Amino acid sequence: MSEVKNILVFGATGRTGIKMVAQGLEQGHHITAFVRNPAKLQLNDKNLSFITGNVLDSTDVENSIKGQDIVIVMLANKTSEAIKQSNTIISEATKNIISGMKNHNVKRLLFVSSFGLNKKIFLPEKLFIKIVLKNIFADIPKQEDLIKQSGLDWTIVRPARLVDEIKTGKYKVGQDIRIGLFSKISRDDVADFLVKNLQNETLIGKTITVSY
Repeated sequence: MSEVKNILVFGATGRTGIKMVAQGLEQGHHITAFVRNPAKLQLNDKNLSFITGNVLDSTDVENSIKGQDIVIVMLANKTSEAIKQSNTIISEATKNIISGMKNHNVKRLLFVSSFGLNKKIFLPEKLFIKIVLKNIFADIPKQEDLIKQSGLDWTIVRPARLVDEIKTGKYKVGQDIRIGLFSKISRDDVADFLVKNLQNETLIGKTITVSY
């Protein structure tokens, strides 16, 4: 097992975030979940703690980062709401997270983004994103640009289409993986990738796609 770390997770109550927290705890890491409602994360472990706050409140965010070794961001907009109207909530939250990390000298950041920005994406899905999901994807390039310019030890992770299937531990990882019509990855395997690469220095400064 890798060295035990103090890990702060934003988006811990999301469907992928819950998997990440559970697997991190299984490996003995100390996990702090930054949440609006702790009741949504129904896990009980001596190494799990909660900080209740708002990602748009810079003080809440900065206070949560103190004493952490690694920050994992898995924030996402609600699709039903974001389709109707674009917003900049996650990019604003990203600014707060980056600022807090710099102020507390926390360097390692893993940020879960979207395959929709992958250049090698299947044309029908590209059109679907451009037409139907354009509001959702309007803010994502801003998020990634903020991270790339942050000076932190960042890794951006772009999972393929997320599905609720069992963890296999076997998936493709790379910077130029083609995303096709049937490309997918389970939320459990995204969590597996994150936990296995918490301290992987070869991935620093890289945007990585994970897919079956």
